[in-house]
Amino acid sequence: MASLVVWRVGWGAMIAWWAWDYLTSGRVRYLYVEPKFHFTYTLFDWVRPWPGVGMYLHFLALAAVGLLVASGCLYRLASLLWAAGFTYVFLLEKTNYQNHYYLMLLIGWWMPWLPLHRAVSVDAAWHPGLAQDTVPAWTLWVLRFHIALPYFFGGVAKLDPDWLTGMPMRQMLSMHAHWPLIGPLLTRDAIVALFTWGGLLFDLTIVPLLLWRPTRALGYAWCMAFHLLNSILFDIHLFPWLMLLASTLFFEPDWPRRILSGKPLSLPPPQPQPWRELPVSTRLGLVAASLYVVFHVWWPLRHHLYPGDASWTEQGHFFAWRMMLRNKQAVVRYYLTDPQLGRTWNPNLRPYLSDMQASRFPRDPEMILELGQFLARQYEQKTGRRLEVRALALASLNGRKPQLLIDPQVDLTRLRRGQLHRPWVMPQAELLPEKAWHLPPTVWERHLELPALPPVTGPPGDWTPEQRDSSEARWLTRPSGAVPAVVRIRLL
Repeated sequence: MASLVVWRVGWGAMIAWWAWDYLTSGRVRYLYVEPKFHFTYTLFDWVRPWPGVGMYLHFLALAAVGLLVASGCLYRLASLLWAAGFTYVFLLEKTNYQNHYYLMLLIGWWMPWLPLHRAVSVDAAWHPGLAQDTVPAWTLWVLRFHIALPYFFGGVAKLDPDWLTGMPMRQMLSMHAHWPLIGPLLTRDAIVALFTWGGLLFDLTIVPLLLWRPTRALGYAWCMAFHLLNSILFDIHLFPWLMLLASTLFFEPDWPRRILSGKPLSLPPPQPQPWRELPVSTRLGLVAASLYVVFHVWWPLRHHLYPGDASWTEQGHFFAWRMMLRNKQAVVRYYLTDPQLGRTWNPNLRPYLSDMQASRFPRDPEMILELGQFLARQYEQKTGRRLEVRALALASLNGRKPQLLIDPQVDLTRLRRGQLHRPWVMPQAELLPEKAWHLPPTVWERHLELPALPPVTGPPGDWTPEQRDSSEARWLTRPSGAVPAVVRIRLL
């Protein structure tokens, strides 16, 4: 179990650093304390941030618990507490979704059940009877399965017409065109093709390369090059370092022992047992594990059951390992209408959202719906009058000309969240161009034919000044260290 000890120590150190980085960089304040509105997952609307200094204490506790996991002190309890605490944070804000956070969530809930504290741990020192040099083989294969998920399905997702044209990668690399010396090279056709096809081949082949002993060293060298390059070119935080650590689990389980002592662990050959001779609890566990595997093989492919492209509709995009797959710009302007007063106005969204939320939520019809219904509830609580809420949402996917994302004539207050059939989401009609659409969102409306929308007559007198129209484009500065320094936000 030597390789699993390395994993436990590295995993605990990483999750502790992750929580501490959120505290010291300002992310806790920026993501969970300051915003007055949070985008939630369906069925989890009730999850809310701790009041006062609660969120800071929560992340401080996550950092401390991560260190307990790394040291193997109260390992099972610490792992369980971390899994529950991280799940709470994960559910708080949908715009902060990352595929590696989903991976951490899955692994986090498995860690309490994996006996990784049997060696080089405080628990083993306190309870010598706990100490062992081996663990059941399934312990290692559970982790290998989870690490294989983002690799393999990340490659499957790239078998996509848009990706294969190279347009998404070209747009991502063009953000570094200003770099000295290498910047201009990144946008050349050959380099774009290298990154596009290299990423696809890496995702699809890296697990077999790591599993097969003759190609393992080559596979890990490729793994190092791939993740280190990603950490330089793209802001993906913990992910490259997590995967570099996790990929060592595909080595022989005693590789750390071989490095330190030069001697492998001598074990008798395993003796397979017939199915009928296995204890009932073992058979039930194997059946449950098989169902778990089947679910996680099917779940990333569920977007094929929905109409339209998941990159456009967002249905099936989350929890599916669809990484680095698209460049999607989107903007939205809400039209609030009070039928009793006969007045229509554009609300100011800035009192409710951070600039990160404002830059991400317009890409997702479900989030547009959620915020629109929130605005209606706020108004009804304040005035006792019902609102009609419509939205002009425009989106450009992978360099296409912008088009309507949702039907601007639909009253969002009459829709239900979480519906599988969404006729109010407009189909993607624009074709992928040879050159990406380059005009800024501030002028999109001038170049599009849009349907007539309710004339803006101004908010009612009881609408506070901070909630009045604020639809112009601005530059917003983010907290230093928390996120990129400046981002351009357009609230149409």
